[in-house]
Amino acid sequence: MSIIYSFFGGSHSASSCLMVDGEIHTIIEEERMTRTKSGDNFNSYPNLSSSKIEEVSGIKISDCDYKIVVTPTPEAYFRKILKGNFEKCSHHDAHNYGAYFTSGFEGKSLSISYDGGGETSVMKVFLCDDGKMIQVLDGKLHSFASLPHLWGFSTSHMLYGLEGMKMWTMCKDEGKLVGMSAEGRYDESIYKILQSIVTYNNFFFSGGPTHWRTRFVIREMARLGYFDTQEKREIFSFNLQKFTEDLFINFLNDLNKLYPEHNQICFSGGLFANVKLNKKINELSWVKEIFIHPGMVDEGLSLGAAIKKSYVLCEIQKPKKLKNVFFGLSYSDDEIKILSENYDFDSEEYKIEKIADYLNNGEIIGWFRGRFEYGARSLGARSILVEPTNKNTHKILNERLGRHDSMPFAPVILSDFFDEVFEPSKSKYSAEFMTICFDTKESWVDKIPAVIQKTDKTSRPQIVTETSNPELYQLISEYYKISEIPLLLNTSFNSHNEPIIDNPKQAFDSLRKGIIDKLVIENYVYRNK
Repeated sequence: MSIIYSFFGGSHSASSCLMVDGEIHTIIEEERMTRTKSGDNFNSYPNLSSSKIEEVSGIKISDCDYKIVVTPTPEAYFRKILKGNFEKCSHHDAHNYGAYFTSGFEGKSLSISYDGGGETSVMKVFLCDDGKMIQVLDGKLHSFASLPHLWGFSTSHMLYGLEGMKMWTMCKDEGKLVGMSAEGRYDESIYKILQSIVTYNNFFFSGGPTHWRTRFVIREMARLGYFDTQEKREIFSFNLQKFTEDLFINFLNDLNKLYPEHNQICFSGGLFANVKLNKKINELSWVKEIFIHPGMVDEGLSLGAAIKKSYVLCEIQKPKKLKNVFFGLSYSDDEIKILSENYDFDSEEYKIEKIADYLNNGEIIGWFRGRFEYGARSLGARSILVEPTNKNTHKILNERLGRHDSMPFAPVILSDFFDEVFEPSKSKYSAEFMTICFDTKESWVDKIPAVIQKTDKTSRPQIVTETSNPELYQLISEYYKISEIPLLLNTSFNSHNEPIIDNPKQAFDSLRKGIIDKLVIENYVYRNK
């Protein structure tokens, strides 16, 4: 059995991971420590996250059996901090091993990664069966076009502020375009412009390397006024979303013709942060189930590299489902109580009935319990919870959090009620990690407007089970008793342009500033006097 440390850095989304005897011990994204979102912190390294894992685990990097670094990365840096040699893992191998071996899939499946580029590739495809993976496609960076480049450079040239400052950045704000896409309409001229950058035929996305062409075209579109108003930005976003769906689904259908028995698909890479694309894929008739890795962007690479090494060591042999993704840090009641003495708060012991009542009365609750989440979404360890029935909640929350997102807030729903509220569908395991949109049943649209997209009536639900997060499951169940609504609004516990919070001080500061009305932190509830 083995102790494995793995790392990704030198680009965006740096992270560190510790696996012990084939089990995930701790994963920390560097942004949680630096407090700078990864998209605003390119060329970052896992300095703080690796040190913190050593501290909380008591296992020194120098004492581990294997050190794995995801490439490409500046090797001189890692030789210095790791004080010696290390093994390397390919960027897209890390994506795919991480996704497949956490999918729980039995039998034949596909694993597909697609992003802006790692090492020499923008995509890899594997045939998977019974724990074995065979690579069948490698989209080379120098020739294979990257749809994620379209999203990244469109995002970073979409909106400018004073003195020409970019308002949005790639690898951070693409979700804003996804969120507004439902408000737009088809425009043939924009669609044709996108076709001039990327085309698809016979397993090949042509137009690569995409970044220079994309950057030039999007800059010209900005200069010509295509993004001057909110309506124009919505129209562009609609066409970018449709174009992406059209090309990628053609590619998937071609894969299905070639490998018809491989009807389960796991996805990783930045493209699959797009929850509306994931919805379209999930609705394909030949698709049995899809799984999007919770750390689908590059924060997932350190875990994927560790999983691949565990597989080589025969510690992991077949895909398993994740019970949850609470692989971060936690804090004791004593630590929290000592820190709380620096603030002028009232406090009381946690009583589930009271919190359900506060929620039913419209209060905004900060929820801080256990180890924080791994991956892109806040999943009920560092969350802000609100009742979902008030149509003005979107505006209220955006004002409190200093956000300007058009993406609707997401619901967290009791597993037994999913088919009652949303159109029955597959891929519910992936929905435990809030990575797919679903259609909302008409009878529920007006009941839960705070968590529904206003135009297309879709939602991005997180399914919670009794075993995945017992405390949150119990709270929603208590809220259901008094409201007959089996879900709550769940958004990430952070203000605009900040990563999801890590520690109690950040939670207390949010309460002090009035961002939340009450703070549930482990076994106590705090409020301003």
